[in-house]
Amino acid sequence: MEIILDDYTEGKFYSTFDALSGRVEITAPHNARFDEIQITLEGTVKTFVENLSPTSTRSKTTALHKFLKLVMPIAEADYPQPRIAEAGRTYTFPFNFVIPDQLLPRACTHNCVAEHVHDAHLQLPPSMGDRDVSPQDDFAPDMSKVQYAIKVRVVRNREVDNREVILVEGLRKLHIVPVVAEEPPMNIGDGDEEYTLSKKKSLKKGVFSGKLGKITVSAAQPSAIVLPAPSSESSTPANTMATINLRFDPRESSSQPPRLGGLTTKLKVSTFYAARPTKAIPTHRNTLSQFEQLRGVYDQSICLSSRCVESVAWTKHTPAPAYTRRDSATSASSSDDSDNVHTSNPKDNGLYYSATILVPITLPASKTWIPSFHNCITSRTYTIDLNLTIHTPGTGVPASTVALHVPLQIAAAGDHSRRRTLTAEEAAAELAGADEYLTPRVIEMPNENLLGNSALAQAEDSELPPSYEAFPPRSRQIVDPGRG
Repeated sequence: MEIILDDYTEGKFYSTFDALSGRVEITAPHNARFDEIQITLEGTVKTFVENLSPTSTRSKTTALHKFLKLVMPIAEADYPQPRIAEAGRTYTFPFNFVIPDQLLPRACTHNCVAEHVHDAHLQLPPSMGDRDVSPQDDFAPDMSKVQYAIKVRVVRNREVDNREVILVEGLRKLHIVPVVAEEPPMNIGDGDEEYTLSKKKSLKKGVFSGKLGKITVSAAQPSAIVLPAPSSESSTPANTMATINLRFDPRESSSQPPRLGGLTTKLKVSTFYAARPTKAIPTHRNTLSQFEQLRGVYDQSICLSSRCVESVAWTKHTPAPAYTRRDSATSASSSDDSDNVHTSNPKDNGLYYSATILVPITLPASKTWIPSFHNCITSRTYTIDLNLTIHTPGTGVPASTVALHVPLQIAAAGDHSRRRTLTAEEAAAELAGADEYLTPRVIEMPNENLLGNSALAQAEDSELPPSYEAFPPRSRQIVDPGRG
């Protein structure tokens, strides 16, 4: 058995709405009777969780989720008559699939805490953890795999109980990266345990000196990194830009901003897996709970860049002049200058310094990157870890480090501008439908003998909507308010 894909090259991957066309060539070594040839496009997720409980007799708990199964119908004329494969003869069966943009609702039938979780589970996950289709590392653990394949089975029904028996089967694995649109930024609160978007830190002048001031380091969620489409010829690596905002509030007006040191950027890749369906978006907190023994998470980090940001310039912001209200005893005929009396702020509470650091984020080409996704039993998320070193002017004071953990989404683009090529059968059916629609029609008045003979009009219980005459007005009744 040989499964041949049209226009296939080594390392090719497919996206949403791409056509998977080809043929299956089957050669029997000897005469064999069969009843059916089954050609399907299937997508499965396989996970397992190690059992750490001493009372369990099994070493691990496994789960299999078949979220996609498309069946290719085979015309009766393509089968040999009778259905006996002759020895040495090659039989060819064509197939044509289209990668859908969404799964059917039956792919996720369990309960979810919110509708957006159910919608996320109905999106196609990308291929993950299969070295046969992607030899480079994609950070997937052995506990979680997402696989796509075209499967072919030669089936014969037993005479005893009419049960299907698979005579021979084969498969052709596929590398599929579906289109993933960029999601809106996440709503992250101050007490979030998964991500840290802002952090404040007090700085000291020296070991035995007073405080220098307070520095605030914050960053917003950057735009998603969009992976190119399969048909893209661009050699530019996928990238985005993160922005770090710094604010220094000095303790005294004479204090200068601290000196910045190094900035290290790391990308944390988290793969969540479970042996039972997940009702919510997985996080490290709900996955590593002591009551969740059928869930796990696999984290890996890769360093993206490490550079010195000492040359970043600070911008000084002086307080705006305060205005004093005119005393009520002041004459109304006073000059205009008396209405705007500028007074300086003796404490300089409004003085602060600000700075901005632009952090380019580029994915290394030595790895296979897949978009962020959430399936019923596995998920993939990304986090940017930013570590900034801050030096104080005093001697003997160690450098301070501020760490931020910012969510990052990886999306995937598709080629929506290219229309899928129609097969000869589909083109003929579309042309026939257009001819039938454009066929001229003649509309004429009906015969007078047929007017007024409608069965609907003569029926006693007509299904027509009632008219106003069917509801006669009720007689008015005067009610005495004094009577109950």
